[in-house]
Amino acid sequence: MIDEKKSIQKLVNYQTKDVPYQIKLDANEGKNFLFPNGFDFSRVEFHRYPDDQATLLRSRLSKYLSVPSEMIVEGNGSSELIELLIKTYVNPDDVVLSIEPTFSMYRIYSEIYSARYIGIPSQFDFSIDLDQVITAIHKFNPKIVFLCSPNNPTGYQMKRAEITRIVESTQGLVVVDEAYIEFANRQYSVLQDIMKYSNLVILRTFSKAFGLASIRLGYLVGPEMIVKSISKVKSPYHLNALTQAMGSEALLRIDTVEKWVSSVIAEREKMINSLNELGIQTFPASGNFIWIQTRSDLGNRLEEKGILIRSYQNALQGYYRITIGTEAENLMLIQAIKEIFHV
Repeated sequence: MIDEKKSIQKLVNYQTKDVPYQIKLDANEGKNFLFPNGFDFSRVEFHRYPDDQATLLRSRLSKYLSVPSEMIVEGNGSSELIELLIKTYVNPDDVVLSIEPTFSMYRIYSEIYSARYIGIPSQFDFSIDLDQVITAIHKFNPKIVFLCSPNNPTGYQMKRAEITRIVESTQGLVVVDEAYIEFANRQYSVLQDIMKYSNLVILRTFSKAFGLASIRLGYLVGPEMIVKSISKVKSPYHLNALTQAMGSEALLRIDTVEKWVSSVIAEREKMINSLNELGIQTFPASGNFIWIQTRSDLGNRLEEKGILIRSYQNALQGYYRITIGTEAENLMLIQAIKEIFHV
């Protein structure tokens, strides 16, 4: 029998909750607002391999972001790009550092590739002690620092100046995951700094603001030398033609995306007010979700009513991440909580 490599023996495969539901607010998904009537794939040549360079997609991303297409690499969701970064730059026992709680795939991919993952705890209110982070960087000399901003699951957004201070404090690569930036303060994005620093890259996705989680499309923006290095290790034809076609078309509908984002932000503020009125603690929100703390049985009680939210365990028991749904879904959620709380 062939043994697994040691680095994955304690890993648990990624699992989603497969239970009946009426309202699904546990995965930060959006709504099918861009292509409600379907998508015309008649121009896709199904008998051909997809464009290995995703030329049209990267060209339209270049126009959307105002950066050269040579500074962009596409991925099967930003998760693939996280793996490619570690695969490209991290040797066994190199340090990968992030600030917790945060997106779990930073740790998981680090463990798969036998890196030493170090999670710096955030403050009691889930803000970041910048001096503590920089002290840890000087101590551990990480090969990669992952910064999720806005952070999943807490919603905390770092200021641009804070991020650039971290970039300037290390010789390692700083990866800023901006999956939720469209719902946040965009002035805090470090996209405008990407030309200045040789050790800074940004990750973004079509899964959130574009409402296209099913097509698995993300992209990285960074120095051309980093894009070239990642291109060496990515699989040939790694992004299928259907995903490229839908992503390219989505970039022609930015006005529709912006209207959707504005509606989500408005609903988010209404939800925060409603939850606060029920005595539930909420934290500053910058994504398409809200991070809350309340009674430890809320997740199970809502599931009994057919409503799914994301529950956390161990040190984060009693904390929940709630996706912002439609107005009707949000009203149903609040009503269900009122019933549980006997309000």
